[in-house]
Amino acid sequence: MATWLIYALGGGWGHLTRSLSLGRIAARHHRVKILTNSPYATYLRDESCDVQVIAPDAGFAATCEQVRDVLLNTQYDCLIVDTFPRGLGGELADILPQLKHIPRILIHRDISPVYIHRFALRSFVAENFDAVIVPGDGEDLPLADLPIVHYTSPWLIRNAEELPDRMKARSLLGLNCDRPGEYNLRVHKQSPPARVREKIILVCAAGQASELSFFGKLSTHLNQAFPDAAVRVLAPICPEGCPPQLWVSHSPGIECLPAADIVVGGAGYNTVYECAAVGVPLVAFAFKRLYDRQNVRALRCAYCVQEIHEAIATVAMLQNHVSNRPVDYPNGAVEAVRLIENQFT
Repeated sequence: MATWLIYALGGGWGHLTRSLSLGRIAARHHRVKILTNSPYATYLRDESCDVQVIAPDAGFAATCEQVRDVLLNTQYDCLIVDTFPRGLGGELADILPQLKHIPRILIHRDISPVYIHRFALRSFVAENFDAVIVPGDGEDLPLADLPIVHYTSPWLIRNAEELPDRMKARSLLGLNCDRPGEYNLRVHKQSPPARVREKIILVCAAGQASELSFFGKLSTHLNQAFPDAAVRVLAPICPEGCPPQLWVSHSPGIECLPAADIVVGGAGYNTVYECAAVGVPLVAFAFKRLYDRQNVRALRCAYCVQEIHEAIATVAMLQNHVSNRPVDYPNGAVEAVRLIENQFT
């Protein structure tokens, strides 16, 4: 049985969730090890992968040393690097040339062209990777014209047939109704009741930990602006300023989306493509990132806003959105596993 090692360093949920999306499919026939420093790794459910966590607060030198130790002293048959060809801190630059004996695959999500040019990544990728996989971000990415590029649909941590139906998803948010006029709370006993036909506004607080307080403030404003709707905040911990009765913790978050009529959140990879897959409109704040171009993704795939008052106005505009939608989508993670198996293992 071959072993796949996935490099998934980076803050937030993005790198980790994308790697798990691929890893859990691959784990049906391979051993999968994921290396991450995400602060959210402790909130994971079992996805059949071996997740090795580097402490998020480890210093730069310590993190690089741990990466070096794992990549040079671990037995594996395929290396998959998410997003950063040279590693999050450039630590892969002198490691990858020592790994010519195994297939090396880069997952190319949209990143800043400035990063590409500053580190001459076109030539670096061509010399140090056997393949580049683009998981749904389009054909206009900085490295997308390299001859080793392959395209798939977006990678999602659940296939369409694995998602709960709307009523089950409501129960994950503590809003399920057993019969018309009744409700059965399964998350927070003090949460306000929600009728089956009541609009559900779901705030996905999935960005960096430092942004949670913004989502707490946002949830309060939405709850006040839409008293006839059920506002819920999906986050690993209750954001500062968020009314506790609105907070729900559930992973993976995509399982809650079939219940939502409108989602408000950031424009990160997972939030954008999960909402698109499930068919729920996303009102997105494009947060500034060092490498990720959230504004490009938000303008292409969501209702992009900059201020809370804009978000409230956009949610109001979307109140008549019809939420009875069939959920059926291809999962690019399945395509990617098949591609890697056929060509590199």
